[in-house]
Amino acid sequence: VKTLPEALELAKELDVFLVPYESAEGIRKTRAVLAGLQPGQSIGVLIGPEGGFEPAEAQAAEEAGGTIISLGKRILRTETAAITSMSILMLTLESIEA
Repeated sequence: VKTLPEALELAKELDVFLVPYESAEGIRKTRAVLAGLQPGQSIGVLIGPEGGFEPAEAQAAEEAGGTIISLGKRILRTETAAITSMSILMLTLESIEA
């Protein structure tokens, strides 16, 4: 658990910085982002607090190099969003290696 400024500072070292956000433009963009992932890249996922990111927080993450994505139509709890994100990444990356 990090504060937003701490997380954004850590994200500078990542190859890919994903930010699931309930106001993201849709799953099509998420699929395109996932299609561009490569095994061996360092990937970070910024999971927001219960109630979601404030628009200014999402904008700050994007300005720090984050890619805003959607996890689908459902609004997930913080702990569920983290597990969902990791499941999606594992399936995507293991499918590339197969």
